[in-house]
Amino acid sequence: MSSTQLVTLYRRFGPVLFSHFLKKLGDENQAMKATRYAFQELLDAGKTGEREVVQWIRELDTPREVAMTDSVY
Repeated sequence: MSSTQLVTLYRRFGPVLFSHFLKKLGDENQAMKATRYAFQELLDAGKTGEREVVQWIRELDTPREVAMTDSVY
């Protein structure tokens, strides 16, 4: 995936991921952290189509790394 495609994917779905986690977690810092981890999972899954990404997000659980710490970093 090119850097342009990566940026486009993040601009399109980053806010959707953040909103998903903010609703689930109720904390902006944890939602930001969860978004970062989940975006990497999205890339690893190789999903790029809008329909498949939205379905993937709906089924997404909070990444383990977020539950392990309160730190933003």
